[in-house]
Amino acid sequence: MKDSIPLVCCFIAATLTTSAQTTQFKNYPIANTGYSALFPADPGPPYVTLNNSELEEYTMEVSSNGKRYGMQLVLLGTNFMNSEKETLESLLVSYMQLLKLSYDVTSGIGYIREQKHPSNPDANGILDFWEDERHAQWAVKGWVDKNALVVLYVHTPNPDGMAVPYEFLDGFSFKKEAKDKVPLSFSGKKNVK
Repeated sequence: MKDSIPLVCCFIAATLTTSAQTTQFKNYPIANTGYSALFPADPGPPYVTLNNSELEEYTMEVSSNGKRYGMQLVLLGTNFMNSEKETLESLLVSYMQLLKLSYDVTSGIGYIREQKHPSNPDANGILDFWEDERHAQWAVKGWVDKNALVVLYVHTPNPDGMAVPYEFLDGFSFKKEAKDKVPLSFSGKKNVK
């Protein structure tokens, strides 16, 4: 029994350390876009630019527990309203390729396609894992529908310290579409057909 006490103490210490390092995510709105994302801490207001295609791009990033959590959202406007799933997926792949160049990514495992968004059945998703020229690790997931394209990423300089934060990568909330309104008659009552 005496010999098992140190073992139990080590187990309790390991459990407490693991639970203390569990990251808690909170939902943060992305300006007044109607979109939001989960982050481990307040990322502050987004950095907003117009990209080369004159589309609004929102960037948010925050560091927590030695990792960098980031998001890049591109509002597509009405440019892709009639686009097929394959076209939207190609757009997402192109955007992820640009990010690879921007972040000096040297290798990846390859795109894992057909990811399902938890709340938007119209969204196409792609997951990938990257390594940059400094051997830092990246977990990256992109989502696209006819209105928006977003890429979320987690970056850590410690090659052994990457537990995949799926809660963050799946935590992007698409804007809720307005339902068709039932027209009101002049009396103020709903027209029923």
